[in-house]
Amino acid sequence: MAWAGPAFDNSEYLFLNAFALSDPTPELLNLIRKHPTYHTVVDLLTYYTTFAEKNLSRANSLAFALATVRDSPDAPIIGGTSLGVCIWERLEHIHTLGLDADELKGENRIFGPNNVYLMTSLLSGLSLKYGLAMTRDQTSPIVEGLHAPLDKSATSEIRVIGSCIQLLTYGPEMVESRDEIVTQLEAQKNAGTVKNPNALKVLELTISHAKTGFKEENDVDNVWELLFPSQS
Repeated sequence: MAWAGPAFDNSEYLFLNAFALSDPTPELLNLIRKHPTYHTVVDLLTYYTTFAEKNLSRANSLAFALATVRDSPDAPIIGGTSLGVCIWERLEHIHTLGLDADELKGENRIFGPNNVYLMTSLLSGLSLKYGLAMTRDQTSPIVEGLHAPLDKSATSEIRVIGSCIQLLTYGPEMVESRDEIVTQLEAQKNAGTVKNPNALKVLELTISHAKTGFKEENDVDNVWELLFPSQS
């Protein structure tokens, strides 16, 4: 469904200001309680994505804030549906668009901190971590990245590192065969798929964590800082 205009007056300004706070939770909950509509949830997650993509070193704390709002006893019911379900549905839509491998063309084939596929991989991994959304459209790209063509292309590098981002952010829930993950990532490393030095470190870290079974205590909250330290 297309949404015409903001959910309420100054929606963009108020949501972005809320996300800029050290603890966005109280103000986010206040805005949703004042305007308990699905359109408000659409705006909430649109501006969450906008703000997080410009402040990816804070992405973990922002996702945690969303989860806290969802779990609050004061969270409103939206049209007969829980806030958590509404958040899940909308984030699923947002992540699905960003993880569409068919969109890896033009500027989105450039490995860097503005790459939409990589940014979405981080936000999707955090959604998995906090149970904000967990769908096949999020986990399938992980498997596809593991099996990316061994052709040293920019597209393959981005897909492999997208998989690593999600695995490092929240590996435990998606490990069907850690041996297979190790085998595929080592094949990508040996083939020279990953060329960026920081990305190669992330690839090696993912292999190391896969070998130990992606223990929850080893989840990496700062994977973006490892990839792009100059952006932190």
